[in-house]
Amino acid sequence: MAIIVNTNLSSLRTQNSLNSASNAMNTSLERMSTGYKINSAKDDAAGMYVATNLNKQISGSKIAQSNIETGNNVLSTVEGNLDVILDNLNRIRDLTVQASNGVYDTNSQKAMSDEVVARMEEIDRIAEAADFNGLKLLNGTITTDLRLQVGANADEDANCIKVDKSVFASMKSSGTALNLGQTTAISTTFSDPEDAAAYIETVDEAIEAVNTSKATIGAIQNRLEAASASLTTTIENATAAQSTIMDADIAEESAEYTKQQILRQTSATLLVQANALPSLALTLIAG
Repeated sequence: MAIIVNTNLSSLRTQNSLNSASNAMNTSLERMSTGYKINSAKDDAAGMYVATNLNKQISGSKIAQSNIETGNNVLSTVEGNLDVILDNLNRIRDLTVQASNGVYDTNSQKAMSDEVVARMEEIDRIAEAADFNGLKLLNGTITTDLRLQVGANADEDANCIKVDKSVFASMKSSGTALNLGQTTAISTTFSDPEDAAAYIETVDEAIEAVNTSKATIGAIQNRLEAASASLTTTIENATAAQSTIMDADIAEESAEYTKQQILRQTSATLLVQANALPSLALTLIAG
């Protein structure tokens, strides 16, 4: 072996090994401390690109799930108010059937008509008061379908469910949905058994309108439940895929760290010896 003073190749090679082991140790240490095997694009550019897109889908899907929950809350609010309106309509129907029996005097008929008017006024109050985050749900001010974003992406057909505007039709007693007539005409209607009997059909149509709206709400809630289940599956699978790409195997990294630590210590020891090789030239000169 040639004895060279100016260029110590053995030292350079050992330094490279030392640097390589140190870098590998730092990489393993970083992975163990963060829990990720990709901490910057240089670690795995393609993997980071895929993981970023997966994270976008996961985050968007979670927001969509929240949207579904909010949509269900809106529909539940509407349904709850419709239930109260339906209770009032059923009572109005009972009173109408009772008034159709011609055995009551004028005072009794007035008492029944007064209660019907009070029930209709309560229906009007509920229809005006039904509110969710500033949206008036049953007074007829919502005139377009309500859009619910149930997916993480822009395509409307795959990521949107629309609640038909009919669900939010005005439920006021004299509105087009119930069409119970004016309260001022009720006393006249209930003063005649035949007129009261004819009014039963009007009340039945109002009850049918409420039941139809409730059925529509139920169908939409079933769709939202299915959409939520689909999102849960999407989030689970995307999270698993992201974990495969991004998460570090701590046991593996610990073994790698120990290995590189030993190699670094070995390289440091050998570097001392490699640096001492040129000193042999002094021995030759002195001899």
